[in-house]
Amino acid sequence: MGRARARHEARRLIVRWPQLILVNGPSSAGKTTLCRALQAAIDHPYLVTGFDDFVFMTAPRYRRGADTSRQDGRDAFTALGVEMDTASPPGAPPSVSARFGPVFRRLLDGMAPTVRALVDNGNDVIFDHVLHDRTMYESWRAATSGLDVFTVGVTCPLDILEARERARGDRVLGRARGLADVVHGFMDYDVTVDTGAHATAACVARLIAALGRRRIPSSPSASRDTGDRAPT
Repeated sequence: MGRARARHEARRLIVRWPQLILVNGPSSAGKTTLCRALQAAIDHPYLVTGFDDFVFMTAPRYRRGADTSRQDGRDAFTALGVEMDTASPPGAPPSVSARFGPVFRRLLDGMAPTVRALVDNGNDVIFDHVLHDRTMYESWRAATSGLDVFTVGVTCPLDILEARERARGDRVLGRARGLADVVHGFMDYDVTVDTGAHATAACVARLIAALGRRRIPSSPSASRDTGDRAPT
């Protein structure tokens, strides 16, 4: 009788899906691929969006050259948008940081509140992020206060990041180096994945396993018409 009851109770456990899965890591770490693969692997109806989606809402003149291997043609528009600055000394590998002007800073300040509005209207979100600075982090911390947030740190060895950066051709060379030690300096994570050591499928499996440990007893008030099945 005890075993039967235990099995019955186990069947009643459901996954407590987070309202926001915040995936943070450096440029060229494979975050977008990971987020899309995670979305496809689970039944819960997550929306996927990210930092780049917001950036590409701006007119190209505000980010001219920021999505090529070398930014050139700086002008009044890129000063308002985003400019790439090389911080490394001569002869050293390039380490590039982004300087945001007022047009981009307004966009960045509105990013987290926009995602919060999606969640407040019943949408759960996977967000692909690159936390450039503490101001950006504090904006997210304030906007997501009170939400059930699951944080994912995406790491990758620098040599692999730089090889991917060169192969892609749509990143300023040195961007990965400039971000690798910065992005993880603001928050702790519920789980981390290394996309250099493990294939996307293995990283997704690790995330699903971590999400699957968030089980709670089912109740009528907690049920949602999502068609979900708990990950196994």
